[in-house]
Amino acid sequence: MARPNSSLSPPPGPDRRRPPYHPSEWDLNEPASFTRIARSPVELALLTGVVMRMFRAVVLTHGSPTSNVYLGASLVIGTIFLLGMATLHLGRFPVRDWPWRAGLFAVFETVGEMATSLLLIVLHREPWGTARAEFHDWQPMARGVFFWRLVAVLTFALLLGAVVQVVRGRMLRKPEEEGGGKVSEGQPFIERRQREEFESRKR
Repeated sequence: MARPNSSLSPPPGPDRRRPPYHPSEWDLNEPASFTRIARSPVELALLTGVVMRMFRAVVLTHGSPTSNVYLGASLVIGTIFLLGMATLHLGRFPVRDWPWRAGLFAVFETVGEMATSLLLIVLHREPWGTARAEFHDWQPMARGVFFWRLVAVLTFALLLGAVVQVVRGRMLRKPEEEGGGKVSEGQPFIERRQREEFESRKR
């Protein structure tokens, strides 16, 4: 029996739709424990606070604390780590939840940082200017840390959320403009793709 000639099959038309989007294509194979910590503003923020305070103690007691270049580089590294950990948490949730989650992250980051500070004070290893911090120095340090962490994390979350919304809006408009359709305002990208896939299966 002769096999059908594949050359006779009609070529795909120019209006062929793109394959539907599958959210699993972007899923990362992460350990369950890491995913749980990253989604928790308490655990991740406490861990961030401990690392931040230990890093500060090492920076101010070693190297060249009187050098502006040394202190500036250390400040940049610490800021990148703080905002990177905040992004690791915020990126797992909708943008509309970022403001309150950023504030909660800053609160527990301060808790972890100042609890570590208390331990360093007990061990006489907490730097405070050119001397070692005492227990009466802890309260003003805590106020300063909370203020600057809250300002930094909240400002970063608002700016990053605005950028994400702008980029997402352009990504939604581009396919619709190419296809000659209208953009469905306010509809998340993943939900729209899932709805299209469901409707294509019904047909």
